[in-house]
Amino acid sequence: MKKLQLSLVLLIILIPVKAQEFYGMTEKSIRAVMASDFKGLTPDNMVRNDVYRYLKYHSADDNETWLIFLDGRNRCKGVRITCSNSIYDAKIRELNQKYGYDKDGEWSYRTERDRIVVTVKRDEWFFTVTHERM
Repeated sequence: MKKLQLSLVLLIILIPVKAQEFYGMTEKSIRAVMASDFKGLTPDNMVRNDVYRYLKYHSADDNETWLIFLDGRNRCKGVRITCSNSIYDAKIRELNQKYGYDKDGEWSYRTERDRIVVTVKRDEWFFTVTHERM
């Protein structure tokens, strides 16, 4: 029974780890991951931008909007998530669990080749979580 409980706890902790770690993934792979792992987010194909290439997803309650930026080879080069302040504390806990707190509103993790820095900027009505390669 303890093994089952431990397995369930580890599964719950590890599943969200790949949430924003899309760096280097192709558009097709990102769409597949979003469809299978983030069923609460819906793709938004209504917005077109001639300067930036990105995938946009939003939650049904509009508490979260994800922009996954793509480079010229259709590979992820950045992620920005805008959220309602109502889920701020939960997101901060999630970032602390996933990446460990570095310093003043900053976390980091490593991909195969890059160090990714995660920053949070809070405004009056929403906050933004940005994943950028350093």
